[in-house]
Amino acid sequence: MKIHINRAGQPLGQFTPDEVRAGFKDGKFNATDLAWRDGMPMWKPLGEVIDEIAPETAADSGGSVPPAVVPAAQATGFPWEERAQRGFLNALIDTVRLVLLEPAKTFAVMPPVGGFGAPLFFFVLCATVGGVASLGYQMALNAVNPSAGTPEQQMLANALASTAVLGATIMFLPFFFAAMAFVSAALTHLALMVVGGAKKSFEATFRVTCYAGGSTSVLNLLPVCGALAAWIWNIVIMVLGLAEVHGISKGRALVAVLLPTLVCCALMIGAAMTVAAAAAGSLGILEAAGK
Repeated sequence: MKIHINRAGQPLGQFTPDEVRAGFKDGKFNATDLAWRDGMPMWKPLGEVIDEIAPETAADSGGSVPPAVVPAAQATGFPWEERAQRGFLNALIDTVRLVLLEPAKTFAVMPPVGGFGAPLFFFVLCATVGGVASLGYQMALNAVNPSAGTPEQQMLANALASTAVLGATIMFLPFFFAAMAFVSAALTHLALMVVGGAKKSFEATFRVTCYAGGSTSVLNLLPVCGALAAWIWNIVIMVLGLAEVHGISKGRALVAVLLPTLVCCALMIGAAMTVAAAAAGSLGILEAAGK
């Protein structure tokens, strides 16, 4: 049975199951390529149906004219982008579960295009819930032990004790996280360009950033260790997601993920050394003037 393969709206041709299996193994076909064969109601990502349509013992046979290509965001089976069919809560839970527990497999079938709105909504929703949880835990800790935490954390907790300030902070969080999504994705994509790993568009990087960051933000619901777990696991998922979507090695993806942080740290250290040198120079001048 002939299998039709389509990539980014362009047909790649018709292939036997054995040819598809070999091409998928050799890298000729990607997991995100859309596939269709006679009997399938719609196009689906090859990585999702490879074992079904091209098993190891597949045999060639005739085919028929495929239906019109369905936009990737509607045909991938990616839960969040099928929330109208699955239900909002089910789509949210399934997406978080798959990204946290099966990131490589999940991002292999995530379409690299499909719009900014859905992933942005997902990230802002999850990050806001996680952010509110973190604020709640900090307030509870400060109430139980006012001396706990750094002076800055204590000042924040005291300020948030005001209902008005707390309400304003919660209302501000979605706007903050929306801006954070674009800034973080832009820095990551720039780092990918620097290391030669930007094989897809900024939109692809943005989608990985939002789904990875949104899913790991849910870990902030865990008390005590939630924030640390979210930070560590976000790095892991970002590496796996970028490697799958951009088709690059995990090592190159890791460098791209860590590069913005390393650059920021280097700039902060450089600024601190400059200030220290300027202060030392000023003291030397004052001492010389005093003599």
